[in-house]
Amino acid sequence: MVLRMACPTKRPGSDNWYFRKRIPADVQAILAKLPKGQRPPNWYKDQINISLKTADRSLAKARCPDVAAQVERTMATLRAGPKSLDLKQISALSGELYMGLAEALEGTSVVTAAQWSRVADVNEQVRRGDYGTVAKLSIHKSPSDRVRACIEQRFGKIADAFLVARGIVTDAESRWKLVDMASRDLTVMALRLARNADGDFTPDEYPKRFPKFTAHAAQDKAPRSLTALVQAWHKAAPDRGVKNRDADRIKSRFEKLIAFLGHDDTYRVTKQDIIRWRDDRLANKISIKTINDSDIASFSSVFNWGAERGWLADNPAERTTIKTKRKKAEVREKYFLPEEAAKILQCAAAIVGSKRESPKTTAAKRWVPWLCAYSGARVAEMIQLRKQDVRKDPSQGWVIRLTPEAGSIKNNKFCDVPVHQHLIDTGFITFVVNTKAGHLFCDPGKDGTIDGPAGGVYKRILSMVRDVVKDPHVQPNHAWRYTFKSYGLEAGIESLTLDAISNHSPRTQGEAYTKVTLRTRFAAMRKFPRYALGKSSTAAAIEHAAE
Repeated sequence: MVLRMACPTKRPGSDNWYFRKRIPADVQAILAKLPKGQRPPNWYKDQINISLKTADRSLAKARCPDVAAQVERTMATLRAGPKSLDLKQISALSGELYMGLAEALEGTSVVTAAQWSRVADVNEQVRRGDYGTVAKLSIHKSPSDRVRACIEQRFGKIADAFLVARGIVTDAESRWKLVDMASRDLTVMALRLARNADGDFTPDEYPKRFPKFTAHAAQDKAPRSLTALVQAWHKAAPDRGVKNRDADRIKSRFEKLIAFLGHDDTYRVTKQDIIRWRDDRLANKISIKTINDSDIASFSSVFNWGAERGWLADNPAERTTIKTKRKKAEVREKYFLPEEAAKILQCAAAIVGSKRESPKTTAAKRWVPWLCAYSGARVAEMIQLRKQDVRKDPSQGWVIRLTPEAGSIKNNKFCDVPVHQHLIDTGFITFVVNTKAGHLFCDPGKDGTIDGPAGGVYKRILSMVRDVVKDPHVQPNHAWRYTFKSYGLEAGIESLTLDAISNHSPRTQGEAYTKVTLRTRFAAMRKFPRYALGKSSTAAAIEHAAE
């Protein structure tokens, strides 16, 4: 399933950006039957064209998801059809109209107290049926018909505009009751503004009569799609600091959830649905950590965001994580054993590319395992390395800088890693010097980011390492972080320095204030031993025993 993102566009003659969307055929048919005053503003025959009220593209992109969400809600309301309102709801809406207009108009100093009093008098005449062209024509069969026509003429358009802005589609009877109640309340509002204009700002007690509007459950359950929800969330994610790679993964999990559920309606998603998803993943041997920290955490993030913006009443993924006190059994060390590390590095050093494989992918297989072995860096972050990120410090030597400018970094902080002499001796610096500018191990994708291509290279390196080290109890890529720090500690390097080189976040505030200098990092790297690539340590021990 492909989620098409709403993007701001421009139109001739305007500097501002616009949200544009084609109106589906079924919604066009509904709009055609609506009275003109009840059609949403900027919704035309077959196109929606809403100004984002800015010429700044980044600000327009930030506003676009909320406008898209409002458009989806309006479409869902239209599709659900008109809903009747009870007296409490009508009173609440009339109160919202009263307080909104009063707040907007009370600062209008050019209108005098006498003028506001005149407005109130005219409103009273309207409510008696004695004002305007309707009263003069005298075409109505009864006084009540004339009163209704007068009130409709003066207050109908105001009520329609309010209902459209509020996103409410109601039936004719409920609409009329709102128009009638608003005619009374807006008359009281005019008298209040007359007092204000005369210098009387006695606290207004009238709003106390209005209840808070609450939609009926049936009314609030107009269909809203999960696809549109995750699309709006994904669009807004970068502005909240969510990395593109993480946002794409969460979107992908929602695509799988939609396929699993067999529908695309946010209101039909229940806690039991998420539990069914969870249990199905468990049955397919997916780890509890993945289910809790990836699946359910992703769902909760999007559902909470949607609940805050009115897409759904609450988060159906809340409290659905798997509770377990039993930790996963550890049957071996998490780092590579010396013979395992040697086999991986030997395999990488001997790698030969094919005609079908990108030369940069071949280079990644050749160098990334070595770079991680002598840095403890995350494989995904080392894949993003660029030529300009490898420099020679005048006083220390060659340095690699892992930086968010090159791609996604987990803690969003740069890290300087000294280049180990073993890497230099095996030709890494020569490789960098002879490579063209830009990323060393993959090219940016069509979207201009490195996330997608880097993910593909990551899988190829993982597959290569797994062919060498087949033990399922050790992670093919992440194990390098354990390996570097374990052997570094064995060599006498301080933990704080190892953390700094492998870009681990400080454990305490005190450590956060303690910065490990480049000189200290180089001194530590000189202490880190070379991996023995000859005979494995086991084979050497057997030979020594035989002697």
